[in-house]
Amino acid sequence: MSPAPAPDFASEVKICGLNACLAIFARRREDIVRAYVTRPRMPQAAELMSWCADARRAYHIVTDEDLEKLTQSSHHEGICLLVRRPEMPKLSFFADRESRSKGPSCLLLLENVGNPHNLGAIVRVAAHFGVSGILAAGDTASLSAAVHRTAEGGLEHVPVIRIGDPVAAVALFRESGYTSVATSSHTGETLGQSPLPGKTLFLLGSENEGLTPRLLAAAAQCVRIPGTGAVESLNVATATAVLLAEFRRVYPCA
Repeated sequence: MSPAPAPDFASEVKICGLNACLAIFARRREDIVRAYVTRPRMPQAAELMSWCADARRAYHIVTDEDLEKLTQSSHHEGICLLVRRPEMPKLSFFADRESRSKGPSCLLLLENVGNPHNLGAIVRVAAHFGVSGILAAGDTASLSAAVHRTAEGGLEHVPVIRIGDPVAAVALFRESGYTSVATSSHTGETLGQSPLPGKTLFLLGSENEGLTPRLLAAAAQCVRIPGTGAVESLNVATATAVLLAEFRRVYPCA
């Protein structure tokens, strides 16, 4: 059955990638509108397709060429879902919830992280290390199909909340008990020299420019990831993994 072009409503998004699609099926299958699967991918998607039939959700058996046209990507991994976008919590509600949370907790604030593959990799890392949420400021990439695919299902576990003024967000989460920790390639205490705060808000900036001076000045602490100095800095997703691994070394996941 050849696919009809899927409607591209603002409230819906096309998600491709096996792990991303199976995570949506596992956690919020009622949001699935339509499924597209290639024949080689059918064994892994059998339960999903059976549910679509029972729930009267359309599904289509397609070719790789069909999916490439539909997703505008060659990295579709043989599956695509048209899915309703989840409703993200409002910043004030999320901050209030975090103020009442007990025990160690970690958040990320991303400023101008515009590369969708970097953002997806950060979300994947955040889900692995149990980050409570990600605040997206400035020109940080939108939650596109590429972000979902690269996140490998991580977006079903970590909310990404779009914010306005990142400095105001730092102040808001300070009231919720979080200490803001910036990263720098050139200054600050070496990571691991002192324990990170039990409630840490890591501030991470773009690959080329780093944090804006205004946000860097708002940070309560600054840490530096030690290295040889042979390269200028780490990729932002790699740096995030190092920071979160250190946080979980001090405060293991429950």
